[in-house]
Amino acid sequence: MKLKSISALFFLFSSLLLVKAQSTSTWSRGGIILSSEGYIATSNYILKDGYHFEVDVFSNGIKKTYVGSVVKSDPINDLTIIKIDDPLFKTIGLVPFSLKVKDIKEGEKVFVMAYPKVESKDEGLKLTQGIISSKSGYLNDVINYQISCIMQPADAGAPLFDNYGNVIGIISSNTKSGQSTGFAVKASCLNNLLETIPKMPLMPSKTSIAGLSMDDKVKALSKFIVMVRLSNKVIADTSKDEKILVGQTYGGGIVFYVDGTGKHGLIAATDNGEGKRAQWGCYETPIDETSLAVGSGKDNTAAIVNSCKGPGSAGIAAKICSELVLNGYNDWFLPSKNELNLLYIQKELVGYEHGYYWSSSEFDSHFAWFQHFDFGFQDYLNKDFSYYYRPIRAF
Repeated sequence: MKLKSISALFFLFSSLLLVKAQSTSTWSRGGIILSSEGYIATSNYILKDGYHFEVDVFSNGIKKTYVGSVVKSDPINDLTIIKIDDPLFKTIGLVPFSLKVKDIKEGEKVFVMAYPKVESKDEGLKLTQGIISSKSGYLNDVINYQISCIMQPADAGAPLFDNYGNVIGIISSNTKSGQSTGFAVKASCLNNLLETIPKMPLMPSKTSIAGLSMDDKVKALSKFIVMVRLSNKVIADTSKDEKILVGQTYGGGIVFYVDGTGKHGLIAATDNGEGKRAQWGCYETPIDETSLAVGSGKDNTAAIVNSCKGPGSAGIAAKICSELVLNGYNDWFLPSKNELNLLYIQKELVGYEHGYYWSSSEFDSHFAWFQHFDFGFQDYLNKDFSYYYRPIRAF
């Protein structure tokens, strides 16, 4: 097995880099899915034109991210209704809780379920318990409950449950870090907001988990607890035949290259790999049909998939990209050498892992072209080495 010395040196150096690239989102709050159709309640936030929410849904330890759009906002009462607006989202299942808008008593046991802030490495669900300290908020504000739960800013938008599993409020965005007293907007305000929606979400009139233990309640509720993130990528508006711009969220991913017409270019998958690596494949088997040029990545990928049929070929980078279905699109491919360089130029915009990335361009029967995303150089290395890969698609 051959190995180029300069590549080996950079491989050793890059393995010491542990700092991850900047997140594609800059803000996060809690939220709860209110219905099987994907309606979500969270605290109020005013979006700038063109921006959108990303909703992280957790199920059986697996996180899936969907695009969410605002249905209705109530800035006075600090509430927003979002709906998951993503072709890959079908349903979340039957909701086991209801909204309780009256007969809430001081001293009543309550709990909050939320995920840590987006910058946290620990994305485990957090349970905070307490009581209703007062049926009014700061300065006798009647739209809020005061609760004896230690709150963090990322808890804003999270649901407040009574001891039976009813949603009785939404944590206020006025939450301060580490304070021992929190505030929650009452479910009556949320119910009033829901009634203004033309197609009001269908919710149970009574919770189905009242008799369960606390552990079982948490388990039943957990898949309805979400993290709502404000994306820093702009959704492209093509309704006015406007040009697409680099950095826009469009066509299932993030635009990283646009040609001179402003209407055609390349899109990077929003999933940056999170440490996933794969072999290039076809070691000692020449493809002889790949190109280095922009616009050739899709054909390169097809040629690799058609030629690599032996043991282990199911897990090669080109095949993984070609079989990806993401945000409603299934025409992803492994970028060519020159397409990969365009992706590298916008690495901070699309997010990346530190180290080598495969292109779909072959060098010979033993080697294929790669690019190092810390230092920018391109070179070729053994096809049977495992490196990062990033699916892209064209528009």
